[in-house]
Amino acid sequence: MRLTPAILSLALLLAACSSSPGASNAEPSSGGAPSQPAASQPASGEPTPGTSLTACELVTPADIEAALSLDPGTVSEGTLEEQPTVLDPATNECRYRDDSWGALIIHVTPTDGVNTWDALATVYGGPAESLNVGDAGLWFEDNDRGYFLKGSVLLFLQFQFIADGTPFRDPTIAIGEAAIAKI
Repeated sequence: MRLTPAILSLALLLAACSSSPGASNAEPSSGGAPSQPAASQPASGEPTPGTSLTACELVTPADIEAALSLDPGTVSEGTLEEQPTVLDPATNECRYRDDSWGALIIHVTPTDGVNTWDALATVYGGPAESLNVGDAGLWFEDNDRGYFLKGSVLLFLQFQFIADGTPFRDPTIAIGEAAIAKI
């Protein structure tokens, strides 16, 4: 089943509501459910977003060009869409698409990302590869998705296709590293 960002948000919302609020510093391990890294969130009141950058600012055309070894100017600006949720009104998404190079979706949860971390294995199931990016990172080979966490910010990356047939894993991680470095 292919999950759209709206379904993903709903599934993560439901899973986050049913997960325990406590956090640990344990690293996620390959093949198991990811652990929830510690993050600084206010004890009460409205949480502060971990970044004011949008998905299109976190992942720029230059980031995609570098990850795919494309000539500068190949990737056009992305299309930004605000996607507020109950848990994170600052959630937004950027889409890049051009048949000459490929298509990429970037989804950013800037305030409540840490609370959805445990929900990832529940929503997508299967083993995940633990990545040493930001506070934590995961690569789900079964559905070619990368997740990167830094503080309260959760970044989701998914190529829809790459025109030259390049496997998605390495460019996803390179873009994730570049985006997390901006936070």
